Amino acid sequence: MHIEQSQIVKAPREKVFQAWTDYENWPRYFDFFTRITVTERTENTAVLDTEVKMRGRKARRTERHVLTPPERVEVEGEMEGMTNTSLWKFEPVSEGTLLTVVIEARLPLRLRVLGPFVKRQFQALVRESMQGLAKYVEAK
Repeated sequence: MHIEQSQIVKAPREKVFQAWTDYENWPRYFDFFTRITVTERTENTAVLDTEVKMRGRKARRTERHVLTPPERVEVEGEMEGMTNTSLWKFEPVSEGTLLTVVIEARLPLRLRVLGPFVKRQFQALVRESMQGLAKYVEAK
């Protein structure tokens, strides 16, 4: 499953990057994260153990982030047999920052039948999260 979305954030990319990598604050704008624990953090790597709430149920999700400040974050994630990679790009534009994400997800067999439905739900979740991040950063 391939998803690509963009969002303008009216703030400098360094500020957007800093907010995006302030993992403990993710639940403020990424509504589906209910718990974030950073289990490892170095200059350019972060490993997260998280809990997400989707469609009324909670699940554990792990992520490994490779940081290239302030341009990009590469993510490898896993949740209940669904794995994904994503690339978050932070590009300066006249309005502030163009935040773009490209996600490649591999659905487990049991979800492949529901592929189009799952994709629409995931796209909506990503769009709402990016909008939430924009509001959060712009209000600071």
